[in-house]
Amino acid sequence: MMKTPRPLRSTIFCHLTELLSVEDPTWEMIAMVFLIEMLGCTDLNEELDRALEIFPTYLRSQCLGMPSLVLRGILRLTEMPDMARKTLVLLPYIMEQLQGADSDASAMALPVLSNMLRLLEGKMSSLTALALADKLQPLFNDESDTVRELSIRLFQNAMGLVVGAEKKKMKKEVWDSLLPLLFHLHDQD
Repeated sequence: MMKTPRPLRSTIFCHLTELLSVEDPTWEMIAMVFLIEMLGCTDLNEELDRALEIFPTYLRSQCLGMPSLVLRGILRLTEMPDMARKTLVLLPYIMEQLQGADSDASAMALPVLSNMLRLLEGKMSSLTALALADKLQPLFNDESDTVRELSIRLFQNAMGLVVGAEKKKMKKEVWDSLLPLLFHLHDQD
């Protein structure tokens, strides 16, 4: 599919986004898999905005594996220089993934959030890091080693981004997190 001519890829991508905008459960997983794979096409920049519009719906999907699949696609977009900043509109939806019971979705959301934090600037960076610190603490005790490790690393990165008046609030978050972090001091990971 990657080797097909650009106009045909563009048409296929547009049909997939139309199919996904209808929310038909019989086709949504198949269509999303194809859509996510097509995100690797570097010449579909104009069409990618449409994908960003439908992702929030599928991040909240009850379909097993759908949020993780969408997060994998968003991770790919955050690594594309010309698309990375556009993904910031999805930040609140991705932060919601940290509060679900799905460790796979949390494991995918953490690298996405790490990439997004690097894209934020100034006050927005500080406020987001503070909000994120509060959501990361419960993940320190997740059953998945990967989620625990990624959440602790992201917490460390978030601490360094807080500036100004938010530093006092972050200090409280750090104090509240010290005991859970101390318990994990001798984890194998």
